[in-house]
Amino acid sequence: MKQLSLGLFAFLALIGMFSCNIDSVNERLLVNASGRPGELFVVMDSVQWKGELGQVIRNELISHIPGLSTDEPYFTVRYIEPTKFNSVLNKAKNIVFVATLDSKTKGGETVRGYITSKYIKEHPDKFIISQSDLYAKGQSVLYLFGATEDELTNRIAENEGIVRNFFEKVEMDRLTNSLYASKELTGINNMLLKKHGFYMRIPNGFRIEEDKPSFVWLRSPGITDGSVDKSIFVSYKPYTNESEFGKKEILAWRDEITKEYIFEDPENLATYMETDTVHVPVIYRAVKVNGNFAREVRGIWRTHEIGGVGGPYISYVVLDADSETLFYLDGFVVAPGKPKRDALRELETILNTFKTKEQALSEKKPKQENN
Repeated sequence: MKQLSLGLFAFLALIGMFSCNIDSVNERLLVNASGRPGELFVVMDSVQWKGELGQVIRNELISHIPGLSTDEPYFTVRYIEPTKFNSVLNKAKNIVFVATLDSKTKGGETVRGYITSKYIKEHPDKFIISQSDLYAKGQSVLYLFGATEDELTNRIAENEGIVRNFFEKVEMDRLTNSLYASKELTGINNMLLKKHGFYMRIPNGFRIEEDKPSFVWLRSPGITDGSVDKSIFVSYKPYTNESEFGKKEILAWRDEITKEYIFEDPENLATYMETDTVHVPVIYRAVKVNGNFAREVRGIWRTHEIGGVGGPYISYVVLDADSETLFYLDGFVVAPGKPKRDALRELETILNTFKTKEQALSEKKPKQENN
């Protein structure tokens, strides 16, 4: 086929109010943490896991990601009974310990040992703390705790999204490190800046599929047949007024771009891409991309001709206030019959490296010494 946000700021402020961070363990050698992207272990009393406390945690971690045509959870969660948590399982990348003082079971007693009853009693104002590299390098651990099960259940529910947002940021940071660890396509990065007036970090595996005035399309088609096909395209135009951030206006702009440039079969103009607003609700929210005012949109697309392909997309409409330019950034996935969560998260990570020309050039300027 040819072809971090206002919410994050609110999350950081919230977790700062209710939590503290335990210093990373860096005085001893640690093996690398293991596990697949998006995988997470929950260690808590089995009775509580099956009850209301477990349900509110499941709501945080395995509710369905909005904007996908098939149900996929935010995380792949594996429950671990505390007495079975061993030196193999403790090397997982993401771990959540859940403990309350009123749990009388052996599992409840065991999991309290990972945070101590004394700490819970002495910190009634807190219910969440985080720790890095506890048992393995690159590991993130979250502790959820309270005097009673009801108290902890209510505090998690009242701060909806705090656990999910914590691990989403962790996964995004890991993705950023892994995406650019091997090779970054600096030639493409610089071309985007010089020719199109914006900067974006493009990882190895992508190629330029189309390069036109006010439009560029980058694609990672996958190595083998049936592998996930990932694409990013960017278009831009002069900014006129705030109405261009409206949902209808954004979707119309996307359809205008894709009808002109993106086809399942370039020889058949009826196979152009279009947004599908019927089968999955479009998710729309205000965000910031590297400090720039933006709107994030999530939904699904399809080819216009019936019987064609389709899939999810994530997009950002970003205002470059210095040049008064409006940018449309889009990442979409083609992967019929395959999970799409991790690929879409990867595209989200790349899109969030976007910087305006002024931002990129100012960072390249040599810093002046203070007199």
